[in-house]
Amino acid sequence: MILHSLKLCNFRQFKGEQQLAFADDDRKVGGGGNVTVIFGENGRGKTGIFRAVVFCLFGERRLSQDGDVPDAELQLVNTSALDENTGRPVKAYVELQFSHKEKHYILRRTLLAMDKNGITHEEFTEVTMMETRSTGNSLAVAPVDIDNVVATILDRRVKDYFLFDGEKIERLTRADISQRREIAKGIKNLLNVDALEIARRAMDKITRTLESDAREQASPEIAKLLKQRNDNEEMQRQKKERLEECGVEGDRGRSELARVDRELENFKDIRHLLQERKTAEDSLAALDKRAAEALEQMKAYTGRAAALLVGSAVSAVFEHIDARHQKGEIPSEIRKDLIEKILAKRECICGTAVCDGTKEQRCIREWLARTADAGVEDAALTLWRDLNGIRTHFDDDRMHVQNQLIAFGNIRNDLANTRDRLSGIRKAIGTSDRQDASELDKHRAQIDEKLRKLEAEAIVLEDELKQLLQDHARLSARIKEEEVKANRHDELSRRALLARDTRDALDTVYAEFTREIRDIVGKAATGFFQELLDQEGRVNLRTVVVNDNYSLQVLDRWDRPFLANISAGQRQVMSIAFIAALAQTAACNKTLEMPLFMDTPFGRLSTEHRKNLIRFIPGLASQWVLLATDTEFRKLEARLLRSGKRWGKFYMLRASEGGNTSIEEKNVSDALALLKEEDVP
Repeated sequence: MILHSLKLCNFRQFKGEQQLAFADDDRKVGGGGNVTVIFGENGRGKTGIFRAVVFCLFGERRLSQDGDVPDAELQLVNTSALDENTGRPVKAYVELQFSHKEKHYILRRTLLAMDKNGITHEEFTEVTMMETRSTGNSLAVAPVDIDNVVATILDRRVKDYFLFDGEKIERLTRADISQRREIAKGIKNLLNVDALEIARRAMDKITRTLESDAREQASPEIAKLLKQRNDNEEMQRQKKERLEECGVEGDRGRSELARVDRELENFKDIRHLLQERKTAEDSLAALDKRAAEALEQMKAYTGRAAALLVGSAVSAVFEHIDARHQKGEIPSEIRKDLIEKILAKRECICGTAVCDGTKEQRCIREWLARTADAGVEDAALTLWRDLNGIRTHFDDDRMHVQNQLIAFGNIRNDLANTRDRLSGIRKAIGTSDRQDASELDKHRAQIDEKLRKLEAEAIVLEDELKQLLQDHARLSARIKEEEVKANRHDELSRRALLARDTRDALDTVYAEFTREIRDIVGKAATGFFQELLDQEGRVNLRTVVVNDNYSLQVLDRWDRPFLANISAGQRQVMSIAFIAALAQTAACNKTLEMPLFMDTPFGRLSTEHRKNLIRFIPGLASQWVLLATDTEFRKLEARLLRSGKRWGKFYMLRASEGGNTSIEEKNVSDALALLKEEDVP
């Protein structure tokens, strides 16, 4: 899919009719590249450009980053046009020209709006599409078929993955439920297994019904176990639903937090405090992740560390066995059973008589006293060897545990200091002379506390789910044992068993398919990650992994988890690498046959990271539309982009009367004169 042009009429900030052309690599029409830069301050309509593309293609007014913003607040028709036509309808439309597989399309969606008593009413009125084939023949696509035509070109489910927005990138850097939900959503959309999902739900319902009927005819013990398993599955379902609700509520909370922060930014007298708070909160989040990973590492080492608690006993037992081993008492020179046989026969193996009370008998009895049972001796020698191995690691284990405890203690101290600093900053903001700022910050603190509680609840829910899964496996094993004992072969039981086996098989297929996609995406993300990293990052960081629980992890060169320790810029690079991997996997090849929109992607990237991104993205997709602010796209980025000879179009979004935006095309060659010359942080 190649975008050619976008025409807007009274859509969002764009009053009247305005248009822009996308760089499409078609040198015959003056393209000469596949990169389009749309440049403007925050609030000027950069995301509105992408919203217009999505609206035109799919008829959707919402974007993924809109969260739970009410539809009434997502007004599409230009406000100034409505104000000038009070009581009269205002027409707005978006027209998109694009091509796909030698066919050219012109798609237009229209809506009407009217302002009545201060309330804006909008409704979709018309959608048209013209299709022109390579032969030059054109035809109008029937309105009822337009959505199907668009779906064959660009699947609705992957539309969220050709816009890299700052919020999506930020979500992927968190080690929390919002990250896992975002990744699971992306993976699930890639699977395209709607039929399998329907079959899984249907088989689950059939299984429950049949097992409920079979329970009435089963023995009391089997009936009890079947009920316990069904209750377990119901609890799992409830926990998963609540976990999903926590994720949704968390996303709402973070969206509200961002809104409050934007309002607080208006108060110049506390802006420096807001920046300090943001820095402190970022530090606190990073420290929380480091503390969680340190705890996991300590838990994993518990088995070896436990031996240190009985170190003195281990040494004492080893030294006792070793002393006897050194004396030759273990193993005995002569086996105990042989000595007992000599005493019973009263004759030595050499033929000497062993009579009661003789010197020979006394010597042999002394031997007997020094010997032990063969099994005991073998066990003692095994214990001696095992204890020796344990003892040799005592010093290393002691040092490792000590270092872990010191590291965790340092993190705890840093957490306490950061929380104290954050508390002081919040108090300073709360006692500001601006009462409205104080109220906003109080509201923000409440949201922040709710988010912390949601994350804590999510951790508890995940632990409970793990326990329920273990209990479920145990119950299933017990049920099978009891059914074998009862020799159940009735028709109803067989049908219930077949239904459960079928459902479990579908779950296995789904799990294996998901695992395979996770591996594919992880491998692709690793490749992109290595391309985007700077030289130091390539040395220390090796692999991006999509875990079973859909969390992202970065492994260092020793294959150890390292996500908690990477920089903010490296986290952003990791997120971009993952989203690029999703997009490529969806495309099934190395060139993504759809445009990639990137909304302020440079964020906290270093110069080398920015350079790698600018070099890499134009070759990944058929088109790159870069939505950038003056703080992100400067002369440095412009020089880097021009050096790649892929930059074809440059537009500036200018403020105009009434809070509107005008689209102004500029020559790429003139860009340097229009941009700031500032050092990249």
